[in-house]
Amino acid sequence: MEYWEMIIYQSIESMGGEADLQGIYKEIPNRMDLTESHLRITKWGERPAYHHIVRSYISNMCQSGLLHRTSRGRYKITEYVSVVDGDE
Repeated sequence: MEYWEMIIYQSIESMGGEADLQGIYKEIPNRMDLTESHLRITKWGERPAYHHIVRSYISNMCQSGLLHRTSRGRYKITEYVSVVDGDE
């Protein structure tokens, strides 16, 4: 599992295994140090760059079967994997 996938997975897991995008966005900074590059506002939707990264990884995680989209902007863990909190 890639680093961003692990952080997203842990974030959703910490919220009971199901979460919306806004909750995931709020949890990410608690799990990793975001750089200036991550926090810069993009011209696409005027959002921090890391929001686009998160959405891209979530899409990949849905395609691989780790997550399931339950409704617009809401995702649920479908396959529990061993993810260890700690130093990455």
